[in-house]
Amino acid sequence: MRYKSGVQYIMLSVVALLVFSVSGFAHEIPEGAEPFMSSQKCSACHPAIFKEWSNSMHGKSSVHKDGAHAAMYNSFLSDMQKDKIDAGYNCATCHMPMADNITDITSGKQKPDDKNLLEQDGVGCTFCHRIENTMLGKDRNTCVINKDGSFLVNKPGDKAPHKTASNPMFSNGELCLGCHGFLVNPKNVTICAMKEEGTGNCLSCHMQKTAGEPALMSKTAEHTSHAISGGHDEEMLKKAVTLDIKSDGKNLHVKVKNIAGHAFPSTMPMRIAFVKVTFRDSAGKALWTNIKENPLADDKQSVFAKAFKAGDKTGVPAWKAESVAFDTRLKAAEERHLTYPITGGDVKTADVYVMYRLFPSSAIDKYNISKEGLNDKSIIVVKKELTLSK
Repeated sequence: MRYKSGVQYIMLSVVALLVFSVSGFAHEIPEGAEPFMSSQKCSACHPAIFKEWSNSMHGKSSVHKDGAHAAMYNSFLSDMQKDKIDAGYNCATCHMPMADNITDITSGKQKPDDKNLLEQDGVGCTFCHRIENTMLGKDRNTCVINKDGSFLVNKPGDKAPHKTASNPMFSNGELCLGCHGFLVNPKNVTICAMKEEGTGNCLSCHMQKTAGEPALMSKTAEHTSHAISGGHDEEMLKKAVTLDIKSDGKNLHVKVKNIAGHAFPSTMPMRIAFVKVTFRDSAGKALWTNIKENPLADDKQSVFAKAFKAGDKTGVPAWKAESVAFDTRLKAAEERHLTYPITGGDVKTADVYVMYRLFPSSAIDKYNISKEGLNDKSIIVVKKELTLSK
């Protein structure tokens, strides 16, 4: 199922996480701080956690491992070159923050190097586990990295072969907000606002406890999952919303409720979700559907998405956005009610789906985004069928 979801309304917003300034930007790392080390070194004692992280989007966050991110970065560079702007890879600040050449990369003095192991690590072990604080900035937050290289956790063990220390941010989820908190473009348009849109603790949903020892020789039977599941995980998506449908004989009433702890889809403007309704006859033949090809064109009320505009043009890239064109996403705990007249002939059943896409199919084509994984898939978040009596 491949919908032209949003055509130009949304497809140009998919570059939202590219940092907008052309000057260098990085997190707060004290002078003389211990250097970051490759996450591979952690695998000897933490094999289960290392495997989870390696397959996570944090482990694949760099331009070297995430094909979609690489495609959008190349599109961003192409756009900057057309405007004769020498832009750096500012995305590295949060997509590969451990890079030992990050200042040169973000300033444009160097290009990403796929042979650099710390670049390949993306958001690795010694980045997250050395965050001692986050600083609120004007247009984004920054993470403050410790100097002595201690591994920060919620409850440190007493037999680790390296320095450890306790930090409450590893239980309340505040450490996530250095990168996921908010992002504002040069025209003062808020692009992402997870801190503002969220209502709970990130870790309680995205890093739950799972079976298995956290380290070799550990006496603990479970550990905190480092799969860090989110919108790339179909099982996680199924926990995002509930769907209720009923009929009064003339109309089908649809209720979608957001039960995630933040907006649905989340704060990333490239995401899109929509409700698809199909009426069928007794043989199962489709008599009518609200969406044939393009959700926004066919049934805008069914779409949960966000797009930007500049002047009269809707669907501009995030770095050119002057305002939000529309934001129909479900807020945390919000219910959305939709009504559809029962039409199309001898209708016997109604199929209702809540669908989700990481990228609109039009963006996949326009920006040559890799179709790997779920990138070009319309995911069924939840579905219901109702037998109708008229």
